[in-house]
Amino acid sequence: MKINKVIIVINRTKSHADQTASALKAFLAREKVQQEWIDTLPPQKNLYRKIPARRDGKADLVIAVGGDGTLLQAAHRFRGSAMPILGINIGYLGFITSIPGDRVQQEMKRVLNAEFIISQRTALDLEIRNGKKQINGWALNDALITRGGNPHLIGVEARIGSRRLTNYRCDGLIIETPTGSTAYSLAAGGPIISPECNVLTVTPICPQALTNRSVVVNSTEPIEMQLDATSGPAEVQVDGMKLARLTSTSTITVKASADSVPIAFLPEINYYDVLAEKLKWRGDGLSKPKYGHA
Repeated sequence: MKINKVIIVINRTKSHADQTASALKAFLAREKVQQEWIDTLPPQKNLYRKIPARRDGKADLVIAVGGDGTLLQAAHRFRGSAMPILGINIGYLGFITSIPGDRVQQEMKRVLNAEFIISQRTALDLEIRNGKKQINGWALNDALITRGGNPHLIGVEARIGSRRLTNYRCDGLIIETPTGSTAYSLAAGGPIISPECNVLTVTPICPQALTNRSVVVNSTEPIEMQLDATSGPAEVQVDGMKLARLTSTSTITVKASADSVPIAFLPEINYYDVLAEKLKWRGDGLSKPKYGHA
């Protein structure tokens, strides 16, 4: 398959955005590839609702130029379209990006010849019910119940399918996909999960009970949550964007979505090498690695 049309989603607030965009635009023009350019939306109120849905988008490839946040916006914009998304990293960590911004010229020829692999990433569907009112949401990285502006701990009852998990008293609760395991959950002490695993993880944020730790569950089971009757208000966020306010009468159901996300990577990229590079793993600094590169 040859790439004939691409949609580029770019975060122009990044320091090297203009330079990278110029190089990419010139290269695609020389290769006679159709281009459609879209700027990311800046952080703002009701951002989740303001990202236009492009489920019917038509292109051979979506290119996200920025960091992981840019790729997340592209995933929200084009969810359900089945178009693969390739990340060019001009941001900070870039766990789910594939090409460094300074290697666009060297690598894009391969990309246009479809020399990449597709990693199908699990996403989340959310359903929030409050009486007759229903709010739906979607996330690639994580869904978060947080106390928001409430200065007190919140109480959350969690169930896995029909089985009770526990009652948390905490600052918040993260439900993350394997892709999201290197995001907020990692900072909250959650495990790193390989993207090939069909699991979801429940990670409490600053739980009052020191024995509350992350729980990894099968992705075929829904996770249901409800605030305790004595809990103060909370809010739900998806991939860092506010979705809804919660009260003790609200119920939240999170499950694996049918709209998984096809993310494109260069074939030589190894997930575990990415972890070692981004997280600065160096071992003991003395022994040579048995496999791969230092």
